[in-house]
Amino acid sequence: MSYPTLSARFLIPTNLFLFTLPGPSRERNRSKIVMVSKADSIDTHDEADISVISYMLDVVRHGASTVRILSDDTDVFVIMVYWCWKAGITTNLQMEKWNGTVLSINATAKNLGDHCCSILAMHALSGCDTTSYPVGKGKVSALKAMTVVPGKLLHCIGEAEATDLQITKATRTFFLALYNQRNSVTLDAARYDIYRKRKRPPALKTLPPTERNMHLHGRRAHLQVLLWKAADQADPPAVDVTLFGWDKKMGLKEGEELIMPTQDSSPVAPPALLDVVSCGCRAGLKPCTSAKCSCAAAGLACTSYCSCKGNDGICCNILTQQQEHKESDEGSGEDDDRTDEDSEDEEAAFC
Repeated sequence: MSYPTLSARFLIPTNLFLFTLPGPSRERNRSKIVMVSKADSIDTHDEADISVISYMLDVVRHGASTVRILSDDTDVFVIMVYWCWKAGITTNLQMEKWNGTVLSINATAKNLGDHCCSILAMHALSGCDTTSYPVGKGKVSALKAMTVVPGKLLHCIGEAEATDLQITKATRTFFLALYNQRNSVTLDAARYDIYRKRKRPPALKTLPPTERNMHLHGRRAHLQVLLWKAADQADPPAVDVTLFGWDKKMGLKEGEELIMPTQDSSPVAPPALLDVVSCGCRAGLKPCTSAKCSCAAAGLACTSYCSCKGNDGICCNILTQQQEHKESDEGSGEDDDRTDEDSEDEEAAFC
């Protein structure tokens, strides 16, 4: 039994298997560390996170009494919790953060119980290494939303036989719960309801995604969970990523191919509405300062719907500049756009 240098190393003669992911260097008892060749890899997964879980499952099958993974990656933590529950692992599973904190995977899985079945979907939908996260909604909020989603609705995420309709319904239901809009039928309706009930217009980035973007996001989350659930297989599932909210584009280098998220190309608003609330000012000496600017003349700030894009570096509408500075001041205390509740240690939220 041997493991590649890239993703794993184990201690002997004890029965503590120690897997490492990239991070700050740590002093270890080098006399007990055995480094082996990458040629001995036991799987063909591209993601290091998934490969490490594959090795974890393998050493558990070989009778390891304790397995500890060194990582600060929340993805790794969540996948470990899922597989601890899924495989019914009784081996002592731990994740050690680079600051020395050791988290018990077994205790977390026991605490969550059958909710572990939905934990991968929750994590991918609320933001992971390959999917975007909703502004102001961290893992604390996501866990609460997961627990109120009816029945086994999220279980279809990551299942090969899941239909597009099932994935979309599960994604929509999760986001409506995440934004406390469970009485709304669609996310577009939820966006409107949140916007009209605020005394002051909220920043657009804090609203739920549109229906179209929710659908694309759900497909990307579904693909990621599909790969995570294949950690017990030697090979990842053969999929066409362009069917899961991703586009293939040519890079700057010859023969280079890039995988980019599919962008929604639908209009941001009906043309008749854009004609009313947007100006047609273009770059010039001082765009949006004369009476010809419909926004400035109406006493309104320009927006991204305008030809000037409401850009503070281009648009000279004084109201636009004031709005930009106001939003900058309001966001100066934010931590990565998360709420105070969700800026806490994310792994701690699961315990």
